[in-house]
Amino acid sequence: MREFNPQSLASWTGGRWTTMPVSSLSGFNQDTRTLTVGQVFVALKTDQRDGHDFLAAAAARGAAAALVAREIPDSALPQLVVTDPLRAFQAIAAAHRRAFPGRVIGITGSAGKTSTKDLVTLLLGGAPSVFATQGNLNNFIGVPLTLTQLDPAAHGAAVIEAGINMPGEMRDLADMIQPDHGIVTFVGPAHLERLGSLEGVAAEKVQLLTQVRAGGLQVFPVSCWQYEPFRHLAHPLVLVPANEAMVRVDGRTLVFTVLHRPDRTEVTLGAKRTFILRRVSGGMAQNAALALALASELGVDDATLQQRLATWQPSKWRGEMQRVGEAEVYCDFYNANPASMADAIAAFASLARPELPRLYVLGGMEELGPQAAEFHQQLGRTILLRPGDFLFTIGTHAAALREGLLENGNDPAQIAVVTDVASVRARLATFKGAAFLKGSRRYRLETILDPHAATH
Repeated sequence: MREFNPQSLASWTGGRWTTMPVSSLSGFNQDTRTLTVGQVFVALKTDQRDGHDFLAAAAARGAAAALVAREIPDSALPQLVVTDPLRAFQAIAAAHRRAFPGRVIGITGSAGKTSTKDLVTLLLGGAPSVFATQGNLNNFIGVPLTLTQLDPAAHGAAVIEAGINMPGEMRDLADMIQPDHGIVTFVGPAHLERLGSLEGVAAEKVQLLTQVRAGGLQVFPVSCWQYEPFRHLAHPLVLVPANEAMVRVDGRTLVFTVLHRPDRTEVTLGAKRTFILRRVSGGMAQNAALALALASELGVDDATLQQRLATWQPSKWRGEMQRVGEAEVYCDFYNANPASMADAIAAFASLARPELPRLYVLGGMEELGPQAAEFHQQLGRTILLRPGDFLFTIGTHAAALREGLLENGNDPAQIAVVTDVASVRARLATFKGAAFLKGSRRYRLETILDPHAATH
């Protein structure tokens, strides 16, 4: 069982204890609702609330100590007083990671982070020996929460997901993760509002790979090679689709082929190493190729890879098909950007039975910057509704999406712009056919299926 030494915490953070903890420190938590006995409460200050106001609640939940920016005299909790609790927490996470003897794989990308993380975790052997990011804990708070859960007694390896939306964030995450190996799944138009351009996205994503420890693998698809920072990595392993094999890459390459059959997808690495998984989209197949390539390089034999891959299924609400009443529903409620939306629509088209009418519910794609309306309009131009199909769109740029749909010759009677999901829920309740639900987290499309759902 992992335990944190109070004196080490003070040394790592430059902080001082008001009183030394008398009980063991088992971990960290910034949320009093989920805090458990023995954890250190991290008193973070946000625009909405100040964690220093919740020390009493943390103590009531069994906290063993608190990490604070200022001493709270009326609290009996031992308090480690630091300049900035978030930065101190990140320093603790980095130090704890440095002491972890197992392999750490870092994963990022504009789409496919979680799916690739899950695939790598599975292919390396899965829980409990391989620890992985849980849920959406991939940002500047989630990564230290994840890293401080590493337990050398239980975990031989860890797969850590890193997500960002601001310049400079990836360097901070990479400094904590200190990956032995890394994967960038894809560089695409995501978070352009703050990252500015595809070049800006690439400059951030590559930071995870530049922090890979000496001799470690830096794995990415050939589409990233067009961005200059990727061409200066020390140990790249570049995955190249067979139809792009003529692209010149100054580094180590691995050609892969994807073949979609009615009931499965086949991914072939090199000439003869074919792996079979359930039928997936082209983007997901590339994620599988990246994961297979890394796991193979780390010593997992092909027979074991295939055995493990055969058990893989999408995470909940990340490209899974559900039966809802008399409808077959494709659910993808995380990460909507132009590339992931196009890939998901293609996956839905291949999975839905062709004789069934289709109901589309498209939430907006957020953080796309000045070109947001254009991206939505372009998406609309790619969708052709058949007789009997219907499409709901919701979001800031729903009108632009509708405009693109009409430009593609769709009947306006088959399109509805809505402001909330209530009307969609009523339609889906009586719908008989195949339904597609995808949009950015802001729109919480999972509440169409369950008004009380919470995916955070």
